[in-house]
Amino acid sequence: MTVWISRRPDAEIAAEIESRGGDGHLAGLRLAVDETSDAAAVEALRTAGAVVVGTTHSAPVAVAAGAADLALAAAAGSRVPAAVHGIVAIAPTVGVLIGQACRTVVFAPTLASADRATAVLAAAPERSWPSDVRLAAAPAPVVAIPEELPELDGPGRAAFERAVDTLAAAGARIVRVGTSAFLAAHDLRDDALAVLDGADALLVPAAYTTAAGPFGLCAVTVPTATAGDARGSVTVVARAFDDAVALDVAALLAGESPPAVWPLAGTEHVELVVFGAHLAGGPLAHQLTDRGARFAGEITTAPRYRMTVLPTNPPKPGVTRVADGTAGSALSGHRWLMSPAALGAFLAALPAPMQLGKVEFADGSWRTGFGCDGSARGADISGYGSWTNALAAGAVEQT
Repeated sequence: MTVWISRRPDAEIAAEIESRGGDGHLAGLRLAVDETSDAAAVEALRTAGAVVVGTTHSAPVAVAAGAADLALAAAAGSRVPAAVHGIVAIAPTVGVLIGQACRTVVFAPTLASADRATAVLAAAPERSWPSDVRLAAAPAPVVAIPEELPELDGPGRAAFERAVDTLAAAGARIVRVGTSAFLAAHDLRDDALAVLDGADALLVPAAYTTAAGPFGLCAVTVPTATAGDARGSVTVVARAFDDAVALDVAALLAGESPPAVWPLAGTEHVELVVFGAHLAGGPLAHQLTDRGARFAGEITTAPRYRMTVLPTNPPKPGVTRVADGTAGSALSGHRWLMSPAALGAFLAALPAPMQLGKVEFADGSWRTGFGCDGSARGADISGYGSWTNALAAGAVEQT
């Protein structure tokens, strides 16, 4: 039985892809549209460069068969076929995508491609994100797993346990919880959500995730190891608006680098550049990651700054701008993205002489970054170019 309700001729599809060239975030990607898909969502993907192949009875099957690179469908029942066919499914928090009268599920062969498509749909959300939204999972996320897995056969159970082992090896902390309320999908919402108490996300076999929709959660399904004749798949379930958290945990399972995460396309967020103890992996980085901040890469200032060692515990760098006509240094730092509320809470706890202000960078941009007032004194380590280099050279005495 064909999966298509209607399908355009191959020559017509190829001609449209060629005529549209490389324009758009999704240029050249073939899109299968489920009969339940939202028209506004389909049009948004087309505007971003995707080319509609046709309308299908089963969006996951079209992607799994290689007949489409992306597919859309309504949430009900869609993640289970994705699990069977070994593809990725992103089921966002209800209301955060374009035209999301009911929850849209995005299907793709990889987490990165599903993330790209979902980012397009998140550009004009129907529902506002919270001001304190988390934009990343913690470096060592706490992931709950079921104590019991009723009706799961031996190969399926083994595939699930391998997924759990993958998460643990990647640094996640695994806790086992009772999930009967969640799996039943008919008990009170508060009882079902109790399984997430103290955890960042819940990991379940993909066949168990039809409960995510009724409870207003978000979910990401990814393929893992084989289970008998079928691909094993699991679903990462997280609280409403913790979509970035679910994506990061799913990336650990999929073996992909953490995606750019599509919620950045729809949320209000701010950038902060740090130079010392708040660098990724640093002793105070938890003050950012505990608030859901996302590491966004390295960056270098214009050669107009100096760095000194402040007498704090732990030691921190003091970054100040030099006077015009005075030789300065280019200093490397790290970029973080975070919600406005997270930045406000962080700033409120910032001790003197540390302060936030505009810093000039090598690309000519001015961004919010760490600095300190003119009263700061300490050994000048500007010549090392970064706090990391100064530490490695033994120029900073650790306390």
